[in-house]
Amino acid sequence: MSPSPSSGFFDATVAGPNETWMIKIDSLFKPTPIVIGSQAEPYSRPREAPFPYGFRTMPPDLALRLLAEGEASAQGALRRSLLSVLGSEPVVPEQGGSYAQGPMILTGPEKGGLSQAQREVDAKLASEMRRLLKLRYPAYG
Repeated sequence: MSPSPSSGFFDATVAGPNETWMIKIDSLFKPTPIVIGSQAEPYSRPREAPFPYGFRTMPPDLALRLLAEGEASAQGALRRSLLSVLGSEPVVPEQGGSYAQGPMILTGPEKGGLSQAQREVDAKLASEMRRLLKLRYPAYG
């Protein structure tokens, strides 16, 4: 995820093994933001994402220990436990299970490496987001 330098919206790229989606979000700071997206040509996973996004099984007591100990545990066993959860393979969540979701990576506004086709999808999504905002909020821009 990153702020869009040209449109003022937030951009997200969701890439899986078979497809990639580019998403525009009007704000990260509203409980119900306007979100639109489009399938795009494949996008390689950014270098700053050492772990693929997904759900991972997580012991409930680990989550409670992380919340209770906070930054004091950043150097110790809890950090190693959390890294082992992130390093595990993503799973399909089942009701009643305990899972960690992520990671989500918030990057800066510089989106290097977009192809021409991806830049065109990005521009169309920004244009459509402006149109939707004008429909919902007539005084918008």
